[in-house]
Amino acid sequence: MKKFYKDYDESYYTERKYYSKKHVIKYVKFLLKNKEDIKWLDIGCGLGYLIKEAIEEGIDAYGIEVSNYALKNAIIRERVKFGSITDIPFEDDYFDIVSAFDILEHIHPKDTFKALSEIRRVLRSRGAFIMTTPNPCSIGDWIYDLTHINVRPPGYWKRILEKYGFKVKLHYIPSFLKYYVSARPHFLHKLLSLIPENLEFKIEEPLRYIAGWIFSRRGRIYIFASKTV
Repeated sequence: MKKFYKDYDESYYTERKYYSKKHVIKYVKFLLKNKEDIKWLDIGCGLGYLIKEAIEEGIDAYGIEVSNYALKNAIIRERVKFGSITDIPFEDDYFDIVSAFDILEHIHPKDTFKALSEIRRVLRSRGAFIMTTPNPCSIGDWIYDLTHINVRPPGYWKRILEKYGFKVKLHYIPSFLKYYVSARPHFLHKLLSLIPENLEFKIEEPLRYIAGWIFSRRGRIYIFASKTV
């Protein structure tokens, strides 16, 4: 595995732009609004920006990384530890949410089963797994990254996740779009702020599938998978 990560040094992290996940975090908070202590694990967390945003929203968030540079330079170092998707250094049934944004395409295909087994192990009953990965059925820039050695079509991920005991929402972006819009200057912001969250969350549900389908056609699959009992 190390040979695929030896180039994940300072240049990799300084050139890579982080896009805020606050709208995803707001979705999770609303979904688990009756739960007081939400625990979140971000796999391949990089410098820990998602962890910082989640903590700011009152979520008990942690991350794991294999990059020595990321581990040494994480913005919240005490929340990031060494670990991989095939060897998660946390106990069973510990997290409500596990995320892996653009991670699974980097592992050897034979390790896919171990990775999903580990994710299921650390998730609590009815916990959720959020993942993104390139879609080989689209024209995207994923083909230019030689570390993308495990790129599979959407149907494959759905089948294998179901095999491991997940209920899958395919081409689905778990995002509270209201907060995605509010982070940008837009005339919709004032209008959306007038709509109660309960109502808007229901209104946005079909939009999450539409947005997921668009992103999938452009090259990235979004999947939200809930762990069954």
